[in-house]
Amino acid sequence: MLRIIWRVLVILVCGYLFIEWAPITYPFHFADILVGPIIYPLEFFAASLAFFFGLVISLQLFRLLLQMTFKIVKQKRRKR
Repeated sequence: MLRIIWRVLVILVCGYLFIEWAPITYPFHFADILVGPIIYPLEFFAASLAFFFGLVISLQLFRLLLQMTFKIVKQKRRKR
């Protein structure tokens, strides 16, 4: 259970860092999205890494929760 909590916290931190490092301007202009990585390459790279790690950990957590759910369902079916 502690492992799941740590993964959720890491996902939240990665999401926060992605939001902080991604150069998003308001009002939204498509040209800013294309030019942003050229003007701010370090922030773009850091935001990309945070997004990638958050996505990978999210998928691992989803897989773990799905496996645990199937395990619980199998055990309940065996008890019948």
